[in-house]
Amino acid sequence: MNTFAFSGLLTSLASLGIGAWVYFSNRTNWLNQLWSMFCITVAIWGLGGLQIGLASNSETALLWWRITYVAVILIPSIFYHFVIVFLGIRRPITVILGYLLSSGFLITDATPLLIANVDKIFKNLYYVTKPVGVAYPAFVLFFIGMVVLSHVELWRYMGRTAGNKRRLQVRWFFLAGIVGYIGGISCFLPVFGFKLYPYGNFTVPLFPIFLSYAIFRYQLMDIEVIIKRTLVFAGLVGSVVAVVASMAFVTQDLLARFVATPRWLSNVLAAMVIAGVYGPLRNWLVNVTDRFLFQKKYDYKELLKKFTDDVMVIVDLKQLLQTTVTTLSDTVKLESCSLLLLNKDTQTYELAASRGTNGRRLALDEQEPFIRFFRETHEPIGLDGSLGQVRFPEAVTGRLKELNARLCLPLHLHEDLIGVLCLGKKKSDEEFTKDDFDILLPLARTLAIAVSNAQLFDELAKTQAEAAQREKLAVIGTLSAGINHEICNPLGIIKAQCEAFLMDLEDGILIGKSPSDLLNRTSSILQVALKQIDRATAITQKLSNFAKPIKDPSIQPVSVEQEVGEVLLLVGHDLTLEKIAFEQEIPPDLPSITVDRRQFQEVLFNLIRNAAQAITPPGTIRVSARAHEDGRVRIEIEDSGSGIPPDKLGKIYDPFFTTKEPGKGTGLGLFIVRQIVERNRGRIAVESAVGKGTVFFLDFPVAREVPAKAG
Repeated sequence: MNTFAFSGLLTSLASLGIGAWVYFSNRTNWLNQLWSMFCITVAIWGLGGLQIGLASNSETALLWWRITYVAVILIPSIFYHFVIVFLGIRRPITVILGYLLSSGFLITDATPLLIANVDKIFKNLYYVTKPVGVAYPAFVLFFIGMVVLSHVELWRYMGRTAGNKRRLQVRWFFLAGIVGYIGGISCFLPVFGFKLYPYGNFTVPLFPIFLSYAIFRYQLMDIEVIIKRTLVFAGLVGSVVAVVASMAFVTQDLLARFVATPRWLSNVLAAMVIAGVYGPLRNWLVNVTDRFLFQKKYDYKELLKKFTDDVMVIVDLKQLLQTTVTTLSDTVKLESCSLLLLNKDTQTYELAASRGTNGRRLALDEQEPFIRFFRETHEPIGLDGSLGQVRFPEAVTGRLKELNARLCLPLHLHEDLIGVLCLGKKKSDEEFTKDDFDILLPLARTLAIAVSNAQLFDELAKTQAEAAQREKLAVIGTLSAGINHEICNPLGIIKAQCEAFLMDLEDGILIGKSPSDLLNRTSSILQVALKQIDRATAITQKLSNFAKPIKDPSIQPVSVEQEVGEVLLLVGHDLTLEKIAFEQEIPPDLPSITVDRRQFQEVLFNLIRNAAQAITPPGTIRVSARAHEDGRVRIEIEDSGSGIPPDKLGKIYDPFFTTKEPGKGTGLGLFIVRQIVERNRGRIAVESAVGKGTVFFLDFPVAREVPAKAG
């Protein structure tokens, strides 16, 4: 096989391969159909070259030259038509004229008007020779003219388009055409008497090779799916062959030296290995092709749905920010993503959430050029597309590099800049296009609203926590008298014991007492004092613990009976003074519940205190508990008070709603109680009858699991 035939074979195989990939990736797409037709004509050119190189006589060579020129005549018109459709421009007259001229030259191809003679002008190669047909020079001019016109259109498009994936596709398309057509056009030179062997035919296969790179690198004509499947399939086939060959080598060559191993055993072992590694190997190949070749374009609908379903409904600020960064990174396939958020206390923009960055803490002042640009213009900053043509101040672009970002979007709420969303480079190395801007800019505006809502919710939660603490401190004030009595009693006993000892000492009663008697008397006084000090300390400790704000709540197994007893230490004296009897019905074998212990105490305290305030003495408060079959413990707090009117029963959990006299309640007690109960995976319900009393029902899960942090 001579070099001319070999170059034709390469051209034919490369063109047919690319054409098949493009066609079968989307058979109904007109652009794909045009490209496949073009590849077929180039493949026929290559096939003709193969047959010409192998021809043994001039008659066979002439026949194949004329078959080859059927493709050569159609190539420039189809190529120009494809370029026009690919670029999305309209040149109907030029396209029609090109096909008409090609049709005319096709008619001449069957006659000596185009190719008059062939001869061996090179060793073992029959080539078109002079004199050529009268139509041949006109055809060459037509061929060159259509190719030049096609590349002029490509060049103009590159001049109009800057900094996006389309421009990169066209650039490689332009380069592939230049390389391929220079080689192809050089094949006309020997026809006009230039003794130059048509080595240029070898550059024609470079045309599909360059386009293959554009397809792999920039998803030219969107045929990455079929190529990916081909690569994965080829990798699987290669791996299976390697496994079979390895197992055959190990079992038949190596083991055969020591143990006779039949061929069927090696096949079985190979099949077992293949079955074990097939799934992981396939997943690995898919991930590799996705990561390094085909970073698939994200689906705008998918991104919108994720934001609607997963992001915009989040009211926890920290979770909202991190979910936003994670969702954008995974969906758009970014190397990095970060969010700067305004800290209202320091008036600086701080790095609130990030992924793929160096994790360095960052705080930008309001007067920072980067921040000031957003505050004054309300416009995004970026390095791609139309933004890539804007000359931003060096301080701004410097911040972009520091944030490892290629696109930064302002989060504006009304006229206020509350944050900045920074998007890093795409893993595919594609630039951010107009389509990206069209979806990301509205998302940034929506995100600003979501962030503002989360901030308001966070502030409300803090306000409620502060209100709850104020309510608790107000309650402490009402307990002061009772607590004072509980503390003064042990202190009075200690004082009386000490005064009696001193009086006996002054009156001389202790004179003549033996050292042993004095030691016993002193020891007795100290023991009484220590006992009463422990009693007072326990009371003050309970009060102190109750007054402290809960900073680190945690769910743990809790004994209902023990916690009721702890609360009773605080309110028991008040109940006695008010002539309110306290009854307790809690089985000793009642299972523990999973709650935050201090929060549970706060719930019990509020409900028992409310019950006491609803009773006109004398009265009774009863606390009972029992286990349910559904894995919960029910606690009932019942009072014999005045009851709650039906028209007010549905409002008792509303903040600032109270049935007490003005100045005697904030209306936050039951509101806080319900929040605490629900936060601890519990339920609360109430029944009340005017004149008979009220019962509150609390349901909490039975403790079965290892203690975990409360949510």
